[in-house]
Amino acid sequence: MQGYILSTTRVRDEDLIVKILTEQRIYTLYRFYGARHSVVHLGHKIDFSIDYDLREIGKLREPLHLAFIWEKEAQIRYFWQQYLYLLNTHLRDINTLDSFYFQHLEEGAKRLEKENPKRCMLNLYAKLLNFEGRKNTMQTCLVCENPLGEEIVLGRGLVCAHKGCMEGVIFKRKQILQWLDNQGEFLDSNSIDFLWNLLMQGL
Repeated sequence: MQGYILSTTRVRDEDLIVKILTEQRIYTLYRFYGARHSVVHLGHKIDFSIDYDLREIGKLREPLHLAFIWEKEAQIRYFWQQYLYLLNTHLRDINTLDSFYFQHLEEGAKRLEKENPKRCMLNLYAKLLNFEGRKNTMQTCLVCENPLGEEIVLGRGLVCAHKGCMEGVIFKRKQILQWLDNQGEFLDSNSIDFLWNLLMQGL
């Protein structure tokens, strides 16, 4: 079985509770002496097996790190881990899930071989919003409910408003709509930085 490690929590000195996202579900497993092993780390894709006994929680067995070439780069690894941390929070209390989420991470891991990591994570976020039906059409202001113009202000979760109705960074509405339509190449470097800061507030 293969999956991506969403989180690790230390218990009893060097043991770990590990959450792993696979193609059909999220497993919460126990790993003895997991803190000693670099394989069991946030963001890693692993091949593994599960050992069940009379306890409620299964044991993580024989984890094998399926490494990507870009994992040697600390900066790329940082942005990847930040996104998986947010995804773990977003999917809390969920066990069974659509295969989209596993394929979502598969696509992201592949794109990181060539794409700027921050831009890549933002493009993944746009696809996540589309899949979950949370894509904002940017038609009306959240505050006054009147139609939006070309310049808009974005808040957490991509709520949008007129620049006179809400404080925040000003974006070009057309550029944001292109990004949400999976055309992230139209984002300039400043927009990428500001959108990343918004993303860090939560998916």
